[in-house]
Amino acid sequence: MAAAPPQAIGTTPDAFDGNPAKAEPSWNALENYYTLNDAVYTNEGQKVAATLTHFKMGTSAGDWASDHLATALGATPIIYGTWADFKTKFREQFIPPQTQVESIQKIHNLPMGNREFNEWYQDWSMHARRANVNKQTQMHVFRRNLN
Repeated sequence: MAAAPPQAIGTTPDAFDGNPAKAEPSWNALENYYTLNDAVYTNEGQKVAATLTHFKMGTSAGDWASDHLATALGATPIIYGTWADFKTKFREQFIPPQTQVESIQKIHNLPMGNREFNEWYQDWSMHARRANVNKQTQMHVFRRNLN
């Protein structure tokens, strides 16, 4: 008897509509889903092709995905590209450069004040990830913002 093909696990990510505020969380959900299902999507082209189905048609994201599909399907053989290249293109298209600049400013200027540590830390750590600065800088501004 042949082994049953692997089944996808986890919740299928919601369709992305192109909203820059939702770009990072949407990408994280997509990347997590396809990493979790590596046994189902056995090559990078499959991952990219399947990911392109998670863009809401009739929105800027849907138009971008449609253009990406048209380019891939127009090639002989069909080439969707690598996952790393796709991630770069997604970030360039949907995550504005000012997001990083704003997050750098936030980690430097987000004192704990009267907030509970856990609540403050959630905000601060989100901006620290988006700021994409080295660990030494993170530790310096983290300590500076603590009470």
